[in-house]
Amino acid sequence: MQIVNAHEFVATIIKINDGDTLSAYVNNENTKIRLLDVDCYETKKNKRAKFQQQYYSLSYDEVLEKGKQSRKILKKLLKDHRYIRVEWEKRDSFGRILGKVYLDDIKSNGIIDVNQYMLESGGCNKYLPKSVLNKSNKEKNK
Repeated sequence: MQIVNAHEFVATIIKINDGDTLSAYVNNENTKIRLLDVDCYETKKNKRAKFQQQYYSLSYDEVLEKGKQSRKILKKLLKDHRYIRVEWEKRDSFGRILGKVYLDDIKSNGIIDVNQYMLESGGCNKYLPKSVLNKSNKEKNK
């Protein structure tokens, strides 16, 4: 890991877990990095998929299919890249680093904001905490 500053580092991509989470080597350790403020649909049935199903009025199958599509989008974006730059804020309750991920794009001679790219490419939404989803679901059920 190359430290750029206290809240920024360069990491080596290992694996794309889903549309908003990837694994990378950070300090020679396999670490999960979660795209900050991005909520891609889930790829497996879990509590978050249930929240998404209810909040977005989708079936479980629709949630999971959208999740698979968002993972494909992230995989395609990162396929020719080995390194990412991460500006991070904190770790979440699962120990994942929460941050903004950037790619140096040689083809366009610029920088790609991966978080923004995923929001604009489909399969992802602005992150809504469970408290917002719960409140919204209660209001829908009244």
